[in-house]
Amino acid sequence: MAEVLDISARAPRDGGGEPDQVSGGNSHQLQVGSTSESQTRPAEPSRLDPEQRQVSHAPSMGALSNARTLDPEKSASALPRLKKKETKLAQKEAHPWQHLGITLGLPMILIFDLVIPCIIYYTWYNSHKSNWQRQCHEEYPGQHPCPISRPEFDENILGSAIASFGVGELWILLARMYRLFFHRDDCAPLLSRNRWELDATSWVYAVALIVSLIPFVVASNLAIPKLYLYSPAFLMTFLGCLMVITTLYPFKIPIGINSQARGTRLRPFIYYAAEDFIAVDGLQDREFRVRYNDRYETNKAFRRLFVCLTLWWMLGICVYIGCLSAVIWTLPLHIAFGLSLGILFSWIAVWAATTFVWVKIEIEREHKAYEAGTVEE
Repeated sequence: MAEVLDISARAPRDGGGEPDQVSGGNSHQLQVGSTSESQTRPAEPSRLDPEQRQVSHAPSMGALSNARTLDPEKSASALPRLKKKETKLAQKEAHPWQHLGITLGLPMILIFDLVIPCIIYYTWYNSHKSNWQRQCHEEYPGQHPCPISRPEFDENILGSAIASFGVGELWILLARMYRLFFHRDDCAPLLSRNRWELDATSWVYAVALIVSLIPFVVASNLAIPKLYLYSPAFLMTFLGCLMVITTLYPFKIPIGINSQARGTRLRPFIYYAAEDFIAVDGLQDREFRVRYNDRYETNKAFRRLFVCLTLWWMLGICVYIGCLSAVIWTLPLHIAFGLSLGILFSWIAVWAATTFVWVKIEIEREHKAYEAGTVEE
């Protein structure tokens, strides 16, 4: 208000003369108030004429035009990428005594698939070998080789020895079925709708055990004892065929498999096996299945890992069958029997140990990728 009054006091009259001289203290007060307030107020921005306004706006309009014509890919690459968070897959601290049946699975396999078959067969073989040596000494003294055939197999004994081979696998199958049936809410697949669906590994396991009986039946009918030794190879061959199908021809599945909905692409065989064994046998339950499935869908390196692992086990099955055939058809039965079992467990140990180290290295590499924010989907 003081400024307005001061301006009106100093403004020229209509006649264009000098401003009126305001006398007295009032003029002094008005001028002081005007001066103090003018010092505190910021200066008004200068006004531009239309030509200057148009020129000043030209650069900003050009920049906007350039921004609209940017390459979408280049602009997207220039944006900062969100860093994906790594989630630990197996988070539960499972105690071996939580499910004793599954914990005893490995000892049962070693006992019934390796120890008992060797005890049955070689006990029979050594006893009959002594009788054969005595008979050769009595009937053909000093004659070498003995014309009497060396007893190498008995149909019942050899069949019993090979039959015990499946007891360990049957134990694990029943233990898994028990946990899936009575603890369905804890460890069943995510898409499971009732107790009898079990999981993919249980069904594959059951069919594989049936397939392994084929050489047992054929050898009994045709009296070809060496075919008995192919029972583990038939089981592995069946699994190998599934690996070939899931890896080389990943078609869209017509039914849901484990936690994977129907209509999606078939995943590598080792993916399903690992999910079921860790969730059920490893006591990691359904929470693991959720994290496991999410990691597979959002991590390219994780998907590539299972393709490579499936190919690795396919190669292993070929190596095992080749070595087994060489042993069976080039060595006497009493040597081939024990050596064939030794080849089986040695091969499994080498391939499993290699897989463990491989997975550990790959998980560490993925951890570094998560830390660096370079994970590919």
